[in-house]
Amino acid sequence: MKFRVTQRIMPVLLAAALTVLFGFTGASLAASGTSKKELFEVKYANIQWFDPVYIADEKGWFEEEGLKIKWVGEIPAAQLVPSVASRSIDFANRHTPLVLTANAGGAKLKIIAAGAKTTPDRPHMKYLVNADNKSIKGVKDFKGKKIGINSFGACSEYVLKEHLKRNGLDKDVEFVVIPDANQEQVLKQGQIDIAVLHSPYYEKATKAGGAREVFNDYVVDKGLSGMLPYFTSEELIKENPEVVKKFVKVLVKASNWTNKHHDEAAQIFAKRRGLDPRYAGSWEYYKDGVIPSDKEVQWWIDLLVREGKLKKDQIVAKDVYTNAYATQAVARKKK
Repeated sequence: MKFRVTQRIMPVLLAAALTVLFGFTGASLAASGTSKKELFEVKYANIQWFDPVYIADEKGWFEEEGLKIKWVGEIPAAQLVPSVASRSIDFANRHTPLVLTANAGGAKLKIIAAGAKTTPDRPHMKYLVNADNKSIKGVKDFKGKKIGINSFGACSEYVLKEHLKRNGLDKDVEFVVIPDANQEQVLKQGQIDIAVLHSPYYEKATKAGGAREVFNDYVVDKGLSGMLPYFTSEELIKENPEVVKKFVKVLVKASNWTNKHHDEAAQIFAKRRGLDPRYAGSWEYYKDGVIPSDKEVQWWIDLLVREGKLKKDQIVAKDVYTNAYATQAVARKKK
């Protein structure tokens, strides 16, 4: 008799148990986020200079577009372009001449958005000397001096070289490669005479009182050379254009936001980089991430031809960059 009662009860108990089990399982899946849409990971380096990508990541704007920044750690400035070319990272922020020379060497890179620009108040670079150095007052006083740059082949070398050449001093200085983060200390120690620094390192050096600005890169053609663009590989564009489109959309949003909130942007950057917030700084960005014209690229092509790094007509400016993604980002915003 007991056995027959158990037979009747068992199906009921089993059904109840399964209901509870699946109920808990469903709740657990929901709680763990398994039902959430998976984010596409974008490999990106921890850039040393000011970068709106940090702002967008802090604000959660990449996640809103289904992207997730996978920070791969700090990569030396000179290795950023090769890292994109080899697909070790997906995007980078580095100066135009490096993209040009990489493509001339066989790489397939495309500039996809304008970045920072040089303005009188927020230049790309500042040329600094020790605060107590009274002998260096202008470019003519750079003759015979030792100058710190973060790498060869980019803005810190070529923009100053062009300015020196126009003043008859192109062969009268010595360049020494030193990361921006270390130049202030090396300058204080007297191992270099002049430091070429980017934001936020020039803010730190000048606001702390240890260095003074001689001039900045706006003196060279009113900063035409100052565009610091974002680029990626043409392979990624072909494989996943939607990722490129979304990345640029977020980048444009963060760049435009930075232009309106410089102080807050600087504080976010300082927090993400572990820098002293008293000396935080930021750059001005091209509106909507749009490259205004071929001139911003052609300036560099012409210089590299003069320097013997490119052959005449080897690279055409319009083939190196595209505004398609930036203009799409703006168009979507207006809808």
